[in-house]
Amino acid sequence: MDITKFSKVAESLRKFQRAELKEFEKELGDKPVDAVYVDPLPNMAVLNTVLSSNTTFIFGRKGTGKSTIFARAQSDIREKADSLSVYLDVKSINESSQTSDVITKETKGSELANEVIQPHLIRKAFLIEIFSRLIDEIDSICRKTGIVDRFLGKTKRYDELKRELFELKERARKGVLNDAELPILQLIEREAKQRNSRQTTDENTKSVAAGVSTTDASFKGDYKSSDLEEILDDKEIYERYSAAVLRTFPYQEFITKLVVLLEELSFTSLILFFDDFSELSWIEQRLFVDVILAPLNNTSGEKIKLKIAAYPGRVYYGNIDPGKIDILNLDFYQLYKSSDVQTMESRAIDYTKRLIENRFEVFNIKSFDYFAKTNPIEEYYTLLFQVSFNVPRLMGHILHICYLDQISRGEPITLQSIRLASKKYYEQVLKAYFDRKNRFATEPFARKLDRNNQKILLQKITHEAREVKSNISTGKIGGTYFEGLTNPPVSHFTIYPSLEPMMASLELNFLVTKYHEMRDKSGDDVSVYCLNYGLCEDDRLAWGYPKGRRDDRSYFVQRCFSYNAVIHQFLAATRTIRCDDCGATYPIEDKEKIEYFNWQCKECKAGKCKEVNLSADYMKELAALNEDMKLEEVELDILEVLNSEGREMRAGEVSALIDTSHQLVGARTAKLKDSFLVEKETKNNITMNRISERAKEIYFSESE
Repeated sequence: MDITKFSKVAESLRKFQRAELKEFEKELGDKPVDAVYVDPLPNMAVLNTVLSSNTTFIFGRKGTGKSTIFARAQSDIREKADSLSVYLDVKSINESSQTSDVITKETKGSELANEVIQPHLIRKAFLIEIFSRLIDEIDSICRKTGIVDRFLGKTKRYDELKRELFELKERARKGVLNDAELPILQLIEREAKQRNSRQTTDENTKSVAAGVSTTDASFKGDYKSSDLEEILDDKEIYERYSAAVLRTFPYQEFITKLVVLLEELSFTSLILFFDDFSELSWIEQRLFVDVILAPLNNTSGEKIKLKIAAYPGRVYYGNIDPGKIDILNLDFYQLYKSSDVQTMESRAIDYTKRLIENRFEVFNIKSFDYFAKTNPIEEYYTLLFQVSFNVPRLMGHILHICYLDQISRGEPITLQSIRLASKKYYEQVLKAYFDRKNRFATEPFARKLDRNNQKILLQKITHEAREVKSNISTGKIGGTYFEGLTNPPVSHFTIYPSLEPMMASLELNFLVTKYHEMRDKSGDDVSVYCLNYGLCEDDRLAWGYPKGRRDDRSYFVQRCFSYNAVIHQFLAATRTIRCDDCGATYPIEDKEKIEYFNWQCKECKAGKCKEVNLSADYMKELAALNEDMKLEEVELDILEVLNSEGREMRAGEVSALIDTSHQLVGARTAKLKDSFLVEKETKNNITMNRISERAKEIYFSESE
């Protein structure tokens, strides 16, 4: 048993960031991604789809291997040398653009409110940074790989094209606030004033009715960012806004020169990989598609191909026609979908086996040497699938915990140690999604409210699962169907497909996962979801379904596992529909009817209705929190890693575990050091970070 090599297996699986695994080149060779890559489908079907000549959107939750697939595809493209490829990490570029010098451009004389101009300049800085980085990356790749030699001595022509591209980049940077954008920004400001005025008038009217003295209701300029985002949600206003931004970019010239460059270099195409697309806000994402992606995809004459990684359900296509692109979903249910549960599970577990065995073999060790011989190795692969749903990063975290608990002591991994690891991962990481971040993360109220509502929903689902377990065990439900089950599995439940959006945030954070689609006893289509394995271990709920019964698939559609009523009760308690003009409210069950009439208010016929959260109680809870202890979300993530790892770490090590750049970690740990939350020490010219006792006491003590 080689303890060090096992540690590297786990570490290589749980790493964030580009999946290049350069730190493992000593063990894996100069192409580590090629060595570790295992395609989720037989015969490299996923990789071949990404390498096709079509624009491709690849969907998957965090850690499902999107970046690894991109890295492997780029390796193939470089080998064939008939196309040029560029990789851009959209999230990192967005982070760096927040402090870009382009947003410091002089804006005096525009007479626009700062609350309107600053968000616009930040969005524009991000788009400009993408545009600029694309040009820089193309030049860098051409220079590094000797592609310029294809000009056969015509380097003057290459230098001329490069100069022209760089001139376009500078034109974009200089046009931060363009005259073409002023009219729409002025319209947005006027709309914000009107909303503010209406709101103030309503508040004063209520105060007068209550006998409270009022102040002047005139506009004071105190915009809310949420109000400005809602204004841009208006289809007509957004279309005018995005069109104005697009006009400030010299795209047609840019694409024309790119095509000339490709032809001069004898390349058939330019393949652009855009990673972490869904990390953008909704407004940023729409602008990114409309200003960057759609022009590249639609006006390049098939010369430019896009490969875009995104989260399921969080994507905007804009003018990109979904019918003319390839769409891949890496979540196991979509990849291995079958008419029966057993076939789907068999296909998924086969990938688990191939992934695990390959990862051990490339580090020159055998997987079966590290698992207890008390059970067949296939049982370990099955359980690893169930606790991770084939998400390589989750698998890496589970194996890392097993390394700490078992392998480091020279003990083999047992089935029980995997279950315990899943419980620990739930407690230490997934549960913190609600608890710690809602208390200490500085973020928009809407995000906190969404997370709080998701917490309530999860509590209702788990409470229902406990009730179902109790009622089955006491014979109150199910009749003879459940006879002989001493510990009935209650991890899976069904809902109508129309309610799936309610599961989106929980699913994105691995607290629930879609498992199957089938028909219930009434013949209605239902979606089968399951709770996270570690959550079930924490709540002492049996996971799965009883094997060997007369019809395994019928277990899920027993009426006690239908949670439609639970979801509707949650919606009724947390959401309503309200008119933004007269204030009339309607039950959430009327959503489809109101949506059919374009959200027009039935009472006043003039106002527009929208979904709103019933948040009064939660607002009181938030008001009681200590503002002095709140941190930016990335700062809280840094502290969580330093605390859970329990050791000194370089900025690069931290960044690899929280999916951000090491430069950002370096800047934020410096800030945390000033607040006595992180301690720094330089060893051999390398700065090491560790969490302070003060930070442990505030954010991670049991009494927090």
